[in-house]
Amino acid sequence: MKKILFTIISLILLFSICGCGKKVTVDDLNNVNNKIIEHFSNEGAVYDNLTFNYVDVTNMKVVVGLLENTKEQQKKFKDMVVDSKYLEFVQGENLNDLEDYTR
Repeated sequence: MKKILFTIISLILLFSICGCGKKVTVDDLNNVNNKIIEHFSNEGAVYDNLTFNYVDVTNMKVVVGLLENTKEQQKKFKDMVVDSKYLEFVQGENLNDLEDYTR
């Protein structure tokens, strides 16, 4: 009985110290995505490396497409715009003219 009680108490302490982890919500993701949108909606905000951003509810991430998707550019984006554990950087495309949008 003492072993079972000790195991239960140990597990409770472990979960209270480490936590089960806060589950990310769609609102959390939307808040991060909205910070990106707000940043680039401001006059004078220039960053020619971003091609797109969106909320991926399937994988619970905010996807950010960068033309130059390097660790350095990811850090620059995080420092300049928003730093979040929910960001996922992917390779973006350069859409040069309207024809690219209609494909």
